[in-house]
Amino acid sequence: MNPCRVCLCLMVVTVVSMVPERAAHASGSWFWNCQRAEVTSFWEEQIAGTELSGRGSICSTPYGVWSSLAVRGLTPGNAYTVWWVYVDQPQHCAATPLTPENSSVPFPEPVGYAGPCGIADFFTPDESGVFLNPLAVFGRMDSVVAHSSRRTFFRDDVRDFVPAPGSQLWLFVFGHGPADTTDKRQLARQLLTPEDPGSGAPHLGIEGRPFGYPAAVLVTEY
Repeated sequence: MNPCRVCLCLMVVTVVSMVPERAAHASGSWFWNCQRAEVTSFWEEQIAGTELSGRGSICSTPYGVWSSLAVRGLTPGNAYTVWWVYVDQPQHCAATPLTPENSSVPFPEPVGYAGPCGIADFFTPDESGVFLNPLAVFGRMDSVVAHSSRRTFFRDDVRDFVPAPGSQLWLFVFGHGPADTTDKRQLARQLLTPEDPGSGAPHLGIEGRPFGYPAAVLVTEY
């Protein structure tokens, strides 16, 4: 057999073997909705003295959501976490960027990074004024202690979840200050929780202890 034809056959077999089996049999069709966006720096500059930048993508497939996020400008030795955020109905967002004048945040929230949505929608009250069913749903994606290169690459997937049409998916980067390598319990909190008591004390944050803070965010729409 012609050596070139043998090489071609091997290449085809290799490519086919790299395709996930479930994706290859997606009910007879391929439906991948990949959205790419730039990172918006949040409060990293005010707190750590550097502005974060980067780019990432979130792909919605028939079998779940996949993401990747490249971030530059991290402070070496600091801990960072990244959080999935899902906003099912952005049209119902509060459209009220938080500021020190209208809330307890330390710095003004950037305007327009997610259309009408923002931090206020993590604490949406119901008719009785209780935060029982907020618009924003969040969960941990990835974490890192930044190295001297000041950059890193985050990635994750949520299997068997497909965002609704018109919804938003965010990748929210939280900063946690210098990683505490002398206290493994505190380091675990830095790498596994938002360190935000408002999200659920004491497991997601402890009053009076170091707080996590929004450092940067990437927003996509579906």
